[in-house]
Amino acid sequence: MTFIVAIDGGAGSGKGTIARGISKKFNFSYFDTGIIYRGLALKTISKYGENFTDLNAVSEANNFDINSVNDSEIRNPIIDKYSSIIASIPDVRKIVVSIQRNFKEQSKDHRGIVVDGRDIGTIIFPNANLKLFISASLEERAKRRFSDFLEKNQKISYNDVIKQLQKRDQRDKERSVAPLVAAKDAHLIDTTGINIEDTLDIVSSLVIKKFDDYCDIL
Repeated sequence: MTFIVAIDGGAGSGKGTIARGISKKFNFSYFDTGIIYRGLALKTISKYGENFTDLNAVSEANNFDINSVNDSEIRNPIIDKYSSIIASIPDVRKIVVSIQRNFKEQSKDHRGIVVDGRDIGTIIFPNANLKLFISASLEERAKRRFSDFLEKNQKISYNDVIKQLQKRDQRDKERSVAPLVAAKDAHLIDTTGINIEDTLDIVSSLVIKKFDDYCDIL
């Protein structure tokens, strides 16, 4: 049995940075489920253009190989936009769920896994040992995302980042399948104005407590 940390949150909330930090600190395996939708977005618009249909996206999902994803190609405003659109297609999400859950089976010999996304604690791993829901103000998230784009020499204005996040939040929360909501038993952490070191300290204390309880049960 593998100890599972499920981390959910909106774009720019800091969930990925937290997940990677916790994975490294506790020597847990890490899976960023967002790369699936980003990889699908890249494959779909590369093949069909930006006017792709739902069926186009489903076709790519059925033949998706996560090992083919090049991280440097999927971190830009265009992929941000279309990964969100693709993630809202119900038939795509059904296919992706099996890919996400398969990560647990592949990691069954690991002491723990950290998985981040938008429906990890509610849909993918509803029985996770520890669930976290990470949030931050729109302005805080926009500053982080804008800074990331500048570091990668991506051309986009701060106001456009704000607009993209607002649209992304709306799609995430209103989609018919697996909308972005906090699991009832998730720990809610608002990272607005909190640096990553202090945030990791907060999360680490939760991991230690839950992991100790988990080990007592084994």
